[in-house]
Amino acid sequence: MNNKVIVVISTFIAAIVLVQLVSKDQPNSTIKEEVPFVNNKPESNFIQIGNLTARLPDNWNVVKPSSSMRLMEFQIGENNSEASMAVFKNIGGTIDDNLERWAGQFGYQLLDENVRLTKETISGIDFHIISILGTYTNTMAFSPNAAKPKINYRLLGAIASTSDGLYYFKLTGPNDIINNEIEEFSYFIQSLTYSNIG
Repeated sequence: MNNKVIVVISTFIAAIVLVQLVSKDQPNSTIKEEVPFVNNKPESNFIQIGNLTARLPDNWNVVKPSSSMRLMEFQIGENNSEASMAVFKNIGGTIDDNLERWAGQFGYQLLDENVRLTKETISGIDFHIISILGTYTNTMAFSPNAAKPKINYRLLGAIASTSDGLYYFKLTGPNDIINNEIEEFSYFIQSLTYSNIG
């Protein structure tokens, strides 16, 4: 047996052993095509988002992003498809441009009294945090149904300014759901830490 064959066989055996170790005591990973969950609940309750790490609230689930523009996406609440948080990175435009666009999706301008905007520094990261309640029209939706105006909707958003660019966190959904997630959203944002891992 020549060295090339030995290397191939050894690599194959090592791969099988690694798969067995990783999948040991794990639930059956067979997922139907229509189910969008990627990772329902990380064991550590902390999740990596680019170069940011955050504590994931218990009732938030990681799902497959509905658009290639999204870095990550979360479904908010159990058995609920109406409320979600999209995470974007370096999507273009200034911080104010994007905050203005979010306000515009509710028919407001950034300086309107119905738009609550604050600036905070958390763990050395500068944040712009926004809250809006009203009729929401997703101007970035790809389907006509998703673009229909939604009454009594709420947006909680944050833009984090880091050394590798801007991260955007946009939580939207019916007010009765999002109103119950204000504390979780706050804890999520406050838990964010930055570490340049490449």
